[in-house]
Amino acid sequence: MVAPDQWPTDVPPSGTASWYVRTEELQHHRWRVRCHVNDRHPDGELIADPGELHDTFLLWDADLDEAGRPVLSVNPAVSPGAPPMWFVHLDERDTDPPATLLVAFASDHLPPGTVVSDPVFFSMPVRNDQQVGAIRWWHGDAVVDQLFVREDLRRLHVGTVLIYAASAFHQFNGWAGRLHSDGRRTHLGEALVTGLRHPDRIARLQQLMPPMDPGTATT
Repeated sequence: MVAPDQWPTDVPPSGTASWYVRTEELQHHRWRVRCHVNDRHPDGELIADPGELHDTFLLWDADLDEAGRPVLSVNPAVSPGAPPMWFVHLDERDTDPPATLLVAFASDHLPPGTVVSDPVFFSMPVRNDQQVGAIRWWHGDAVVDQLFVREDLRRLHVGTVLIYAASAFHQFNGWAGRLHSDGRRTHLGEALVTGLRHPDRIARLQQLMPPMDPGTATT
């Protein structure tokens, strides 16, 4: 994991390529993996031999903590004002196509970036309506389906953290592809993707989707 004082702060221009480097294979086909930003390699590629990394911008890091829980850390330089968040992971295996959700909470119940399962969350003294945002994507296609940010926290880069955390979790699980949008978005999703770093990953809006209901994001 990255210490707070080790994150680079010189954010590259929007559109600079981001690519992934696996640092260690874990159980269950998962990986310690990092996302670096630099035009040395193509955007969205998994790089086996990246060479020296001192001149790259580290965007996010996916790791495990001592308890074996995933930890998704996003460089705070790209999300100024966003509160520290931890996440609840939900699988929607019975949907077509199957989907993955990360629901974000900004309390001190867990260290920032920690990911827990829905059953673990159910036993915690945290209410579902305390969530600050959520993201849902079809992991088989790496397509973001829905994005929600609580109204009082919009414009604080919570959506940015959610998108990069989802990207980190996607790569952590060894799923194929780079997270992107296929043109189906909610009103909020359309507003959030406007300022993202990789416009080539965002297809033109083609279908307006219903708002993401925070009341159904966790059980």
